[in-house]
Amino acid sequence: MGCIGGDSPEENIYNVLEETVAKEEQYVEVQKPIQGLEKKEKEIYSEIMNLGMKEFDKIVKLSDDALKNISERTNYIEKERKAMKEAKETFSDLNGFITELDDKKLKDEAGKLEDTMKDRYKLHKELTDSYLDALSKDKKLYELFKNKELTMEEMEKQITSINEAYEKTIELNKEFNTSTEQYNNLKQGFYSTAGIEVE
Repeated sequence: MGCIGGDSPEENIYNVLEETVAKEEQYVEVQKPIQGLEKKEKEIYSEIMNLGMKEFDKIVKLSDDALKNISERTNYIEKERKAMKEAKETFSDLNGFITELDDKKLKDEAGKLEDTMKDRYKLHKELTDSYLDALSKDKKLYELFKNKELTMEEMEKQITSINEAYEKTIELNKEFNTSTEQYNNLKQGFYSTAGIEVE
């Protein structure tokens, strides 16, 4: 017989964790379109780099396509951030239920879970900040391509700056993925200790 007064802290924690996952679905959904746009932008960039200045009109047109692409990616990132913000708000309910746990081992596991997720959300913010910074540098490059007076030096300087921004983004992405993996392992561990069966 269940205790009177509703769910146990374990069940409440389970509900918060699963609701958080559901809120993050939107984050997962934008990954594919973003990757598609990244691929498209790489193609545009290669095409521009293969054109000579004699084909300036074509460069301008391609640059405009790339700028539209960057704007679309920015919108997707904003959607992603909104989804993660909502998930983070849902997740913040966890703490109240952790304090209700009697079992010390469970309490420790849930605490670790909470810390890992908090770090993960912090990392996600850093990651998207970094990605948006890289996009704004991309944008500047395509604006430069539309300038007939663009010097080789200006272009190379901007490309270096973009490469550095993306390197930082790639590093943060690795950290974020590692953090997600840790979180998922801790969550499975918690479920197992709490005797929660998950399909």
